[in-house]
Amino acid sequence: MADENKTASASDPLFADFHTATYDEWYETTVASLKGKPFAKLIAHTYEDIDLRPLYRAEDIADLPYLDNLPGQFPYLRGTNADGYLAQPWLIAQEIADGTPQAFNEALLRDLARGQTAVNLIPDSRTQQGLDPQQAAAGQNGVSLSSVADLAAAFAGVNLVETPVFIRAGSGALSLAALLLAYAQQSGVDLAALRGSLEADPLGELAQHGVLPLPLEKAFAELALLVQGTAEFAPNLQAITVHGYPYADGGASAVQELAFVLATAVSYLRELQKHDLDVETMAASMQVAFSIGGDFFMEIAKLRAARMLWAQMIAAFGGGDAAQKLTLHGRTQRYNKTLTDAYVNMLRGTTEAFAAAVGGVDSLHVAPFDEEIAPVGENSRREFSRREFSRRIARNAQIILQEEANLTKLIDPAGGSWYVEWLTDQVAQRAWALFQEVE
Repeated sequence: MADENKTASASDPLFADFHTATYDEWYETTVASLKGKPFAKLIAHTYEDIDLRPLYRAEDIADLPYLDNLPGQFPYLRGTNADGYLAQPWLIAQEIADGTPQAFNEALLRDLARGQTAVNLIPDSRTQQGLDPQQAAAGQNGVSLSSVADLAAAFAGVNLVETPVFIRAGSGALSLAALLLAYAQQSGVDLAALRGSLEADPLGELAQHGVLPLPLEKAFAELALLVQGTAEFAPNLQAITVHGYPYADGGASAVQELAFVLATAVSYLRELQKHDLDVETMAASMQVAFSIGGDFFMEIAKLRAARMLWAQMIAAFGGGDAAQKLTLHGRTQRYNKTLTDAYVNMLRGTTEAFAAAVGGVDSLHVAPFDEEIAPVGENSRREFSRREFSRRIARNAQIILQEEANLTKLIDPAGGSWYVEWLTDQVAQRAWALFQEVE
């Protein structure tokens, strides 16, 4: 089977009529075409401190490990599923942050009927801090949730068995978990059927805001309770999402984002070990969420490297095959979007979504092109129509990639590319070195 996956040789009869060019011949021709300019002009230096050459060959990746590994094999460089997206396409998980549970439900049902395949609820700041709502602050930049009745209103008409649920719960994850499980029981939903994540990430929250609403030690203790509770009652509902957003949207490179995500994950593993949790339970309770930037091949390499480094890291902790498989969520980047010509963001978001799909995310949010300028909670008819249009365009970008571009029909389309494999190795090496510095 391995032989069937190798690139055709130049000695193949198909190429018999063509001269086999050497690298030296290519180099001489290229230098001549530069008309006196140095060859170095063709080398691009990236933000990650990686020099990109104009040509890559099989020799450049000949010594790399895992090249003969297939999708679904350790270290999952080529994906955690042997069949890629054939059986399960990535989830279209568009964020919805409409301020009241009723407004959220209206938007959610409309989007689910038009192609969205997962719930992605963004609570307001008071809810994420685990605080009771205040009338003045309720529903600002997210959904205000404080009771089972609020969740019942938000999820009315939604089949939670068929539809995964992602809630960026923040420091309120423990209380929101209790509300979600209570609502599910009240609705007759088998808790074991719940899928998604509560997205607890105290270190990411601290990195983003510079402060937590509770001491860090207490946050870790609540995190342990959350992992224990979900593992016991809702084993398919992940408790933790390690977010790369605070770093990427703060200007971090792909290498830095990956390194800091790994460092955060290891910190959680060590803290949870203090509460007698085993590595299988801990790893199963985590997913990673990356910001997907505009450097197409760099982002593909980052996602592939993330799976590989995660698998090696969990193996070092003693985790088995299931624990070594990383669940990846992607979100198109905020850092590179423009306010002055927002329609250009459609192109950027689509390119980033394409990179996320080729890189193998399990779920994805494509930001509406006017995300940074469309106020959440604005009630005017004009603003509502604009938000509805931009959300539809963002959602449809994913549908087109799945249904028309047929990205779900290809298993690891980047696998075997001399450039992508080389770049993946470079990102992995640099991220691991920076991770070790953080350690």
